[in-house]
Amino acid sequence: MFVGKRTLGLIGTVTLLIATVSVAAADTGIPELHGSRRPTGNVIFIHPDGAGLNHWSAARIYWYGPDALSPWDTLPEIAAYRGHMADILTGTSNGGATTHAFGYKVEGLGSFGKDGDGDAARSILALSGYPGSIMREAINKGHPAALVNDGDIAEPGTGAFVSEVGNRNLDNEIVRQILDGRPGFEGEQPPHVILAGGESFFLPRGTPQCTPDNISLDCHVHRDPITGAGPSREDGRNLLKEFEAKGYVIVRTRAEFEALRERVNSDRHYAPNVLGLFAADDIFNDVPEERLISAGLVDPSIDPNDKRTNLILFGSQPGTLGYNPPTAAEMTDLALTILQRCSRQVGKPFIMVAETESVDNFGNANNAIGTLTGLKHANDVIETAQRFQQRNRKTLILTAADSDAGGLQVGAWPADRNVATYNNNPTGESTQNVLSPLDGRYGRNSPPFLSEPDAYGKRMAFAVSWGGTPDVSGGINSRAQGLNSAELRRTFRGRFDNTDVYRLMYLTLFGKVLPSSVGQTAPSR
Repeated sequence: MFVGKRTLGLIGTVTLLIATVSVAAADTGIPELHGSRRPTGNVIFIHPDGAGLNHWSAARIYWYGPDALSPWDTLPEIAAYRGHMADILTGTSNGGATTHAFGYKVEGLGSFGKDGDGDAARSILALSGYPGSIMREAINKGHPAALVNDGDIAEPGTGAFVSEVGNRNLDNEIVRQILDGRPGFEGEQPPHVILAGGESFFLPRGTPQCTPDNISLDCHVHRDPITGAGPSREDGRNLLKEFEAKGYVIVRTRAEFEALRERVNSDRHYAPNVLGLFAADDIFNDVPEERLISAGLVDPSIDPNDKRTNLILFGSQPGTLGYNPPTAAEMTDLALTILQRCSRQVGKPFIMVAETESVDNFGNANNAIGTLTGLKHANDVIETAQRFQQRNRKTLILTAADSDAGGLQVGAWPADRNVATYNNNPTGESTQNVLSPLDGRYGRNSPPFLSEPDAYGKRMAFAVSWGGTPDVSGGINSRAQGLNSAELRRTFRGRFDNTDVYRLMYLTLFGKVLPSSVGQTAPSR
């Protein structure tokens, strides 16, 4: 049979088309890191929980100006974050934190250091094959570690890195595992530094209230400013005393924090184990503005026109031991100072997880000024980490939020009128109109927010609207700076999955390239 040039051309074309289709079918778009080993360095994972692009934009407008750069804006690398869970399209705090800590997608509604809910939850291996989170692997291999949270320490964003439970509401058990180790891994050491809220989970019910002139580990400093709740342990254990017996310095007030910080700053070799607990539960008061006012959580020393607000968003009333707690940035700065000293002593890089849970909780409560303040604190944490990274180049700063809290949006509003409502889902029938209340500086029917000056020197008024109270998918960007941060541009420019948070942290801390786990179920132990 004679085969002419035209026939060969057709065969070649068909062959090329088949090859192209084959390649396209095999190309999943899942980014893979290259190489096998990399230089190691410190990991600072900042989790501004609930912060979508809309949140960062609102914070920029309010605190810095529409044309300014916030610290978050100056993080040089960026990638679009995909935060869906194994079973739902929106991220959850517990499922997202577990994914970040283990490198596998898990069920969203119940997972907390495990995959699944309640008695059905499975103990899993991490992507590295280790029977525990990246932080547990790091601690058990001698790396210094720290947890910082402006919520309570049992919050998933920090708690799921060290504890494994079947329900995120098991705060007392989560805290017990931080001290004792996970079931089956008793004797594991806690992180070197823990700074957060959650004092009530460390003390037994019935523990008496401390007084300003009598603060000891036999009494509790904090009571929840909204509910009045105090110590909650049912097993009779005083974990503060048990942490002290392990060699931890315990701090619970602003004065104690400042004394510790002064000693750390004055002695370059001092690197103590630290447990700081600055609230009974969360350090912030995550209820709507109107409820804060009705509860009397107003600071008379602050002018009502001060853009910081005179609502007591963090800590307790003036004159109480919980007034003016350390900020997330202050806690981060102290933790980084101590971790760096520990790292030099042991010759291994450190890992720190710092969460501003306030952004998420205030967003879920539709408290606009609380959310904006939480975002300012998150920017301050980023700025603190950037200063550290500029002095310690072998450090990765990585940010990721697992979801968008409340769907916050900024809308223009006249400066001389209190905020009112937006009309939603119009049908043309006025009786069917749905009116959505807007937030101003003090909630509903209050003066609008005022931006910092733009490039023309103009300040503009705005109101805040909400999609609702739940966490939604939103638009989440991860940003990074320092060691391996360029992978967001080179490898993950098209997609940065929530499982890739683990991969990038692992690459930096241990120098090992791990394959993507997208499409895979976490192996049971």
